[in-house]
Amino acid sequence: MRNLLALIGALVVGVGGLGWYLGWYKVQVGKAPDGNVRIETDVDLKKAGTDVQRGGQHVGELIGDLNKAGPEAKPAQPGPPGNTPGPVTPPQGGAQQPAGDGGWLFGLGQGK
Repeated sequence: MRNLLALIGALVVGVGGLGWYLGWYKVQVGKAPDGNVRIETDVDLKKAGTDVQRGGQHVGELIGDLNKAGPEAKPAQPGPPGNTPGPVTPPQGGAQQPAGDGGWLFGLGQGK
């Protein structure tokens, strides 16, 4: 739940910052004649709508270009090698190594 709230907060801050950078809105802070702080916002919905529409078209063109290219334009991805080892199992029997020397992790033998 905490991660979901953090994601929502990041999206709000990101969209707010992007909107301010692209000029979708302007915030003006000043003093009113009676001495109170006055905050005014001016939202340009027309500019925001056209920017979002152009961005959507651009993303659509990029996806269309990727689909047109098809698999022949993409370089071949090498597959896994034919002889890959299986999981490593610890040796059976014998004395176990002390926990502090790291031998169990790196496969080092007894001793230092």
